[in-house]
Amino acid sequence: MSQRELIRDHIFYPGDAINLGLADGNRIRLDLTLDEIEDIQGYVAAEANHCENPILQRKFDALFEKFQGFLNSYDDQEG
Repeated sequence: MSQRELIRDHIFYPGDAINLGLADGNRIRLDLTLDEIEDIQGYVAAEANHCENPILQRKFDALFEKFQGFLNSYDDQEG
């Protein structure tokens, strides 16, 4: 299951930004604002905290960390 499918199928996200994507070689690139990333990250964290399936929980945790790594790298470029 791709990370996009993980969000689409398991996370309630009120916006439709996650449904928009651009082909980027063999990957799909989502154009999201930093605010949208932080919002989705919050929903991912909530789902991970309430998930009873340990395999799915690890996937949510990894996705959260991926978002956090991106946000941290963006902040590092600002300074």
